[in-house]
Amino acid sequence: MSSNEPIAIVGMGCRFPGAADHGQLWRLLYAGRDAVAEGEFPDCTTDFRPEDFHITDRENAELDPQHRVLMVTARDALRDAGLDEDELAGTAIGVFMGQSTAEHWDTRSGDRPVDMYAIAGAAARSMASGRLSYAWDLRGPCATVDAEGSSGTLAVHLACQALRTGECETAIAGGVSLVRGTDHTGGYAAAGMLSPSGRCRFGSEDADGFVRSDGAGVVVLKMLEQARRDGDRIHAVIHGSAQASKGRTAKAVIAPSIDGYLQVIERACATAGLAPQQIGYLEAHGNAAPAGDHLELQAIGAAVGRHRPVGEPCLVGSIKSNIGHPEAAGGLAGLMKAALALQHRHIPATLHCEQPTSAVDWSGLGIAPVQTGIAWPYAGPAYAGVSTYGLSGTFVHLVLGEAR
Repeated sequence: MSSNEPIAIVGMGCRFPGAADHGQLWRLLYAGRDAVAEGEFPDCTTDFRPEDFHITDRENAELDPQHRVLMVTARDALRDAGLDEDELAGTAIGVFMGQSTAEHWDTRSGDRPVDMYAIAGAAARSMASGRLSYAWDLRGPCATVDAEGSSGTLAVHLACQALRTGECETAIAGGVSLVRGTDHTGGYAAAGMLSPSGRCRFGSEDADGFVRSDGAGVVVLKMLEQARRDGDRIHAVIHGSAQASKGRTAKAVIAPSIDGYLQVIERACATAGLAPQQIGYLEAHGNAAPAGDHLELQAIGAAVGRHRPVGEPCLVGSIKSNIGHPEAAGGLAGLMKAALALQHRHIPATLHCEQPTSAVDWSGLGIAPVQTGIAWPYAGPAYAGVSTYGLSGTFVHLVLGEAR
């Protein structure tokens, strides 16, 4: 099987601020809504019945809410893909999930004695994927990954690899993050990383940090030719992906670097068999930390923008301006935004960027912010990139194209 054979996104499920499914997510983005201001996260408790996922009442009493949200979101994605849950048992479907924090465990671990229900229900992040494989009796590869803000996209990258090597014919990949404690928030605030204004202002002169938010996103993936044979609806196509560490190319272990972004963009494009300048839109990691944004924008310009045709800059945006930063699930939000933008050939606005930052030379870099929603402005096949970065130093980049 070819290492760069395209992969189809045949199902999507999500729970993000202001959006309980991908249809609601698109309407939110198209309308240019700020769900952070609304403070609205879909309540999954009405959707979740433990018996539907073969979870006992005793297990459910300890269960991390992140896993409840993830199971409901995965079920939505399977249904969106047209898969019958009653016919999945025994199939070699792969499950790859990203989870970075366990704040439910952090808040309950000192309250009562620890037993195996607590370990399997809250402490062990491996259960983010294990619960899904158990729920539907799936026999394919199963793994939970933690690369902080790159966790979800790393899960997608690993799922693509498993499909291309034949480990599975269908894969479920996603990420989840729910803010349930104050320790991480306090640490980020003390480091000056959180936005005092309560907005993610990516690319803006007024960018002042990020906003923590809740979220879960899951996609169902198949090889493109298999999806076509099965008659699946295809949301978008993943042509290539890459992951890498920045090593010591930054001043601190948690800091991003231009080299880190460059290497994964170039590798993902090479895997896709595309030249970087074919990317017309790039959904950035874009968490609105000014120093990080400037590095990322410079990298996008160096890798993509400067090679674009004159007058056709690489457009750049971030969904975090709409929903905040759902950390381990943030990349899934960006992936879905890019997939929907390709599907509708419309690029939604990045909010709170009335005055683009003067710290980068936008035109000289061949990049431009998306300040208002626009129809896809370029002729020919549409391709988009999705970048993520995690505090661990892990970069992931995905190259997507429209289904044709």
